[in-house]
Amino acid sequence: MPQPFPAISDQKQSYAWAIAPNDQALSQLAEGIWDCAMQTKQRPLVVLSTAGPLIGVRAALEQNRPKDLPSNIAFLPQVISFTDWLEAAPGAWQFPKKQTDLERWLSVYINLRKHPKLKAWFKAESDSGAWGLAKSVIDACDILSEAIIPQLHEELNQLTKGSTLDAEAWTKKLEALLEKTIVLAYPDLSRKVVDQESEVLLTFWRYLSGAGDAVFRKQFAMAAHLDLAKANQERARPFIWVQTADPKPIDQEVMAKYLASYAQYAPVIKITLDWQPVALWSEALTGEDPDGDLVELNTEQEQQLSSNIKTAHYQDWHLIAARRFEELAWAATKTIESYLIAGKTNIALVAQDRLAARRVRALLARLGPALNIRDETGWKIDTTRAAAAINSWLELIRAPKEGPTASALLEFLQNPYLDIATCIAKPPEVCIGLIAQLEDILIASQAKSGWETFYMAIERANAYAATHDAAPNEALLKLLQFVRERHYVWQELNLNCSNAYALLQSNLQDTGMGKALGQDAAGKQLLEVMNTFDLRSSDYQSITMRLPEWISLIKSVLEDASYEETGKEAQANLSILPLSSTRLRQFDAVVVVGCDEQQLPAFSEPPLFFSDALNRLLKTSTINAQYVQQARDLSQLLVSCPSVDLLWQSKSKNGEPLRPSAWIQRLQTQLPHWKAVVAKPDSCSGKARPLQKAVASIDPDLPLPLSMSPSAYKALRDCPYKYYVRSLLGLREAKEFEDGFDASLAGQSLHALLRNFYQALKTEEQKADSHIINNTQVRRMWMERELSAISEKEFKRLIAGDSRVLGTLRDWQKQIPSFVAWQLQREASGWRYHNAEHKVGFDLHFADLDGEHRIIRIEGRADRFDVNIQNEGQSEVIDYKNQSMTKIKKRAEHVLDDPQLLIYARAANEDPASAHLQGQQVDHAQWVSLKLDIKRDKKLTRSLEVEGVPGLMPVFDRQITEDMQNLWSRKEMTAFAPDGVCKYCEARGICRKGMW
Repeated sequence: MPQPFPAISDQKQSYAWAIAPNDQALSQLAEGIWDCAMQTKQRPLVVLSTAGPLIGVRAALEQNRPKDLPSNIAFLPQVISFTDWLEAAPGAWQFPKKQTDLERWLSVYINLRKHPKLKAWFKAESDSGAWGLAKSVIDACDILSEAIIPQLHEELNQLTKGSTLDAEAWTKKLEALLEKTIVLAYPDLSRKVVDQESEVLLTFWRYLSGAGDAVFRKQFAMAAHLDLAKANQERARPFIWVQTADPKPIDQEVMAKYLASYAQYAPVIKITLDWQPVALWSEALTGEDPDGDLVELNTEQEQQLSSNIKTAHYQDWHLIAARRFEELAWAATKTIESYLIAGKTNIALVAQDRLAARRVRALLARLGPALNIRDETGWKIDTTRAAAAINSWLELIRAPKEGPTASALLEFLQNPYLDIATCIAKPPEVCIGLIAQLEDILIASQAKSGWETFYMAIERANAYAATHDAAPNEALLKLLQFVRERHYVWQELNLNCSNAYALLQSNLQDTGMGKALGQDAAGKQLLEVMNTFDLRSSDYQSITMRLPEWISLIKSVLEDASYEETGKEAQANLSILPLSSTRLRQFDAVVVVGCDEQQLPAFSEPPLFFSDALNRLLKTSTINAQYVQQARDLSQLLVSCPSVDLLWQSKSKNGEPLRPSAWIQRLQTQLPHWKAVVAKPDSCSGKARPLQKAVASIDPDLPLPLSMSPSAYKALRDCPYKYYVRSLLGLREAKEFEDGFDASLAGQSLHALLRNFYQALKTEEQKADSHIINNTQVRRMWMERELSAISEKEFKRLIAGDSRVLGTLRDWQKQIPSFVAWQLQREASGWRYHNAEHKVGFDLHFADLDGEHRIIRIEGRADRFDVNIQNEGQSEVIDYKNQSMTKIKKRAEHVLDDPQLLIYARAANEDPASAHLQGQQVDHAQWVSLKLDIKRDKKLTRSLEVEGVPGLMPVFDRQITEDMQNLWSRKEMTAFAPDGVCKYCEARGICRKGMW
């Protein structure tokens, strides 16, 4: 039976009333509030300890409004949360200035500088760790401050009584009172807490606590409300305090004193929750004793608990077990969909397993705007796309002076809030595909970090485009310069909180990100959080710090800020919320995910420095208190909601079985018919038809190539299917930056420096007074010195961009003596360097299947041609390989499948002018290793000659002609490559060779 609302008399005392938190709780609460209004003939003030039930209480008051109300109480009673009530305190402008969380974090930073003892104790391995520890210290200091509130209560009331002081004088008196109280409380706490960590905390507490702390402002606000009631006793409204959750002992003590004081001026009703008729577990019924221990049931309570379980509508509670995570998410999704189909429009998803809840949300997003999903679990703003955009800029500016990594640069440039057209002052159509082109260039060049490296990659790409009938893209260089200039400003900035904030805001405007973020819901909230760093009116604006510290501070603030989703009209609403947020709220159905023994109940991390015993001493939250509260929250949910589904994953990640929560198991012992259902995913069946072979047929409308490079021909020889995918369909695997620095830019630099060296050698030989012509020793020394100097010059810019390239240069310089020795050996055999880097090719004539004459251009760029001065008319083509001799020897075993040198030889022979080899016959070819293993290769064999080039040429000619005929005849192409080719093939995700 519900308790009757107390009769209010003229006695100056607070009244107690309890309601059962069942499905009638809000109606019963509303009737009691109206009863108070009718008895007192006044509009009462209703303050809820938590804000969750606020809307439900107001709706219940409207539904239960009595008829024929007097005009002075016709309006709904004022219902407000405790936090909002404190903010609405009279004269709040006189309170000491409230410090923001950021300012309190900075106060920790300042005190570390002022007090060496704290600096010695305060250790964190990273900047982010330091700010996280600062937050924990502040939270712990607040707990200590709460512990002295009862000592402060009476003196605070005396201070504020009839005060006519101005705001500044009142603030000084408050600060003096606070300092006196802390000094008196400190020795007592020090005696009880003797370990070093707690000593650190107490020392911080003495230095950091101030009248602007939220804990003390809370007491100032309560004192101001009390003072107003005393000054207007004739008009003071009845005060109804609704305790929706079990308070901490210290809060209960403080609130009891306040209610007793307020009762001297107006009626006070304290409304609590009566768990006797709804508790489903012993801890939910008995709670804790004064010492914080769980109370055992007596005989009467055992009977009450048994009665509650037997009368509960457990037929509406559904137990669902899923074996795997994805099955759990799908089971929860299907359950919610079934409720929506049944016409339920107000559904809750309790996220005991937050990861599963997020997955369910993603699956439900398929339903579109008809379902409004609101996440109340504290979705952090740093998980949003807007925060990722800001973070990409922070990661870029924290890079060293030499420049960021390519990944950091591309991540920033690819963020959707960046306005590239604004950055480079170009029309938007010019910017289409610009970042994709930059990414292709950097990956192809393996330009992994450093501004100079990026410039070289772009310049070489533009130079290549200029020589291949394409337009160089100068916008890339302009974009790179734009970012580099702003990065440089950060590196040179003598950073403090004021100029860093101003520069960041300037960056956001220059990049167009500020405008774009302002048009996005999450971006707008992110900008509001960023505005808290505007400390121009604060004492903290001139604090200097290192750039990494300041960036870590920004990230820590974003991690602490929550993202609030905007509501919208929809046919149904789904609220994703923690168990604690279901208190006194009404839903058509509730789905709880994560009801296994590991996640239900779930305990919050204990405050840093505090043990559970110390928490009891300080009268704050303990593990037992959390355990009792969650048992009560779950009891309330099961009893008050018409339909509840409890889901959990029955197997952990490592495959071990997971049982349902102990609370569920305890209920099942008394409800034998309450069984769990195993969620079974939808399955489909069909009959497979295995492939016999992977065969590709060329589409009749697909245009065939009119030219082919040596690498494309090699792909054709490796596997026609690979060539079909790469060259005909134009499909390419998305390349990434490889580990280390085995880069294309380094390879290009080696080719360039060798070309420059040989040109310098030819120039030196033409000098009449040169000593290198007839003296082999002098020639060797000159060649080693010149090649080393040219190498240093060529690599200088690369090293400025990425210092890791220095290792590549040093490795190459170790090769120089051996390379010079190889060159001298060639010269002794009559070979002389002729030219390098020439584009050569030939036209291949053949007839297709229909007998029609066809021509295809086979063309590539040869690394080097040499001529023999002892055998006039004899020439050789050379290809540099940045590979070991072992790999080159494997290449030589299949020269007809990799006929790059044969192609260059035939091209030079058919068109000597293209290689400036008029009157020469290329009948020699060899590979030269630029990566010789000097320690292992005792013979220092640097080159490998292709044997019998003249004899191979007819075989090669017939082979390439036949291959082109088959290609142009559109014959079926079968995937036949060996495993070594398939392992790195770009077509392996399309080709089905591995299936047969």
